[in-house]
Amino acid sequence: MTAVINIIHILATAVWIGGAFFVHFILQPGMKQIDPQQSGKLMGIIAKRFSITAWTCIILLIITGIIKTPAEMLFDQSTQLGQILTVKHILVILVISIGLVIGFYVVPNIRKNAPKPGEAPSTDFINSQKRLSTLATINLLLGGLIVVCASFLW
Repeated sequence: MTAVINIIHILATAVWIGGAFFVHFILQPGMKQIDPQQSGKLMGIIAKRFSITAWTCIILLIITGIIKTPAEMLFDQSTQLGQILTVKHILVILVISIGLVIGFYVVPNIRKNAPKPGEAPSTDFINSQKRLSTLATINLLLGGLIVVCASFLW
């Protein structure tokens, strides 16, 4: 059973971090190559689908992480491993918080302010896209730090 939990944990990490890399390094630069109206529509569709995948992965990571972690280590600050685990948990909380801001504030604003055909993008639309890019970049960096912390726990 431990192997199954580890596989789920690693796959969920790969999908979540891989998806964040895709969005940051492939999707966002590619969106600059198309019409802003189409870009906004496509980003809205992709963001909705990816958020479902990302949240599923985060939930799986939390569940499998709790199962994988010995109870005595959860809040142990007396060891280096306990301290690393605490840092990892703080980073996870930050990722979840930023994900909630993206999902409940930024993406709805992008959809709401997407330009109509032939219309120039509004300042609100452009600012929301920039906010999404910034928050997604922060989450990607935090995800990388979580992986670094996890590597010290093995």
